[in-house]
Amino acid sequence: MPSTKLLLCLVATASLFGCVTVNEMHLADGSIAHKISCNGRELSIETCFEKAADLCGAAGFETVTREGRSTGRAISKGSTDLNSGAFETRNILVRCNDQKPVPRYD
Repeated sequence: MPSTKLLLCLVATASLFGCVTVNEMHLADGSIAHKISCNGRELSIETCFEKAADLCGAAGFETVTREGRSTGRAISKGSTDLNSGAFETRNILVRCNDQKPVPRYD
């Protein structure tokens, strides 16, 4: 049981601080884009843009979409419910400037 409590504490702590995830995807024009998610209370949308800058380097990037959501829920004192708390989500979809759309031959 002590290892279960430790794992539960680690998961709860990670959910508070959040993390940055990157998924590669193809846009309708055939170019490659990156969906960057920066979820958690301790992160900001700037964290997502910093990751985009790291991914694209000197070429820079174009923001295709940007979205976010805040539940506005407060953490109850003494709560053990992993689903409680003010979860925030932030996502951007970027295309690096060196990614050209694939030519179409109609």
